[in-house]
Amino acid sequence: MAISFHHSTQLPHLIVSDLDGTLLAPDHNVTKRSINALHNAQSYHTTTSSSSTPIQIMIASGRSPRSIQKVIDQFHGIMIPDAVLCCNGALTYNPLTKAISFPQFIPLDQAVAMVHQLTTEIQNTFVPKRHIPEKKRHAIEHHESLSNDAPVQGRPGFACEVLWFSRINGSNNISYGTDTFFVCDRTWEAERKHSIYYDYQVVDDMQAFLRSLQEPLTGSDHDQSGKQTPRGGIIKLLALDRNRVASEVYESMPASLRSNELVGTGDAPQVTLTYSGPYFLEVSGPGVNKGLGLKQYCEGHGIARQDVVAFGDLLNDAEMLQYAGLGLCMGNGHAEMKKLADRVIGTNAEDGLAKEIESWFPTIMDLQVDCHIERNSIILSVDCK
Repeated sequence: MAISFHHSTQLPHLIVSDLDGTLLAPDHNVTKRSINALHNAQSYHTTTSSSSTPIQIMIASGRSPRSIQKVIDQFHGIMIPDAVLCCNGALTYNPLTKAISFPQFIPLDQAVAMVHQLTTEIQNTFVPKRHIPEKKRHAIEHHESLSNDAPVQGRPGFACEVLWFSRINGSNNISYGTDTFFVCDRTWEAERKHSIYYDYQVVDDMQAFLRSLQEPLTGSDHDQSGKQTPRGGIIKLLALDRNRVASEVYESMPASLRSNELVGTGDAPQVTLTYSGPYFLEVSGPGVNKGLGLKQYCEGHGIARQDVVAFGDLLNDAEMLQYAGLGLCMGNGHAEMKKLADRVIGTNAEDGLAKEIESWFPTIMDLQVDCHIERNSIILSVDCK
């Protein structure tokens, strides 16, 4: 009997999964079945004639380190991911040491330009009052006197994940914290405060705040290029319209934004615009996406792309699924994702990821197995019938 997860009889060396809409159930929690499936996969070793390699588990999410750690805590130590990509690939997080590395920043001038452009696009979009959920209408000026068909102007709100810079023991060497810090404007706070469980800062003007980050770090010396170190950097920029869900806002944007073309003028860097849920848009630095982060990890750990299986559901998972040897889209995924995936599996409400992983491992009775325990892992040398 063949172990078949793709076009071969080999198990993957790396399983990478998105969180929301993929590994997590609709209530944003991870089920016991999913935890056990990942634990069992991580416990197996793929074997060749010359080596035995454990199957690695990676989480790749648009979430920040603190938010992903909150999910990892639900595993209760049964399974700890080998690697974590945060903020759509802009950060690498080590769940054992709680350290972050390889930050990919949005150029500050481009972040300012993006906030300006998104503000213009959202404010220039009007929707009928009846399109807006009733619980959100109270913040609309004179809403009680407006008819249900009255056009309501877009209400943009912004937030960002910041890495603050600091000096190491008074030297010229710069370090950054162990997590990003969340900053939002008042419109964002009014819309999303119920979901914020961590410390955050509210600003009146996001563009002004972003410009303030360009101010030099206290006591900063000039670098080799003659520039001074800024106070901090932006890992991810977030935008919403209180009148519409993220998919509607995204689809209303000019094609130049949705296809990640130039934002700004001249030879300025590119930025990446996407969304990973119903609430807000996400902006990352030039070329930053989960696929690039996955590629860099695989190259650094000697993992061939054909030995990778990726699970995802929305557009911010696209590059990741395309890079993997097997890209699987959840049954609840975006229509475009289902088209580009190798296969569509069950929904996150049905434990689709867990069922898929379970299907890769036939029962022991169907195989000729040489099994022993090594460091609490099951080592299997499989002779497929």
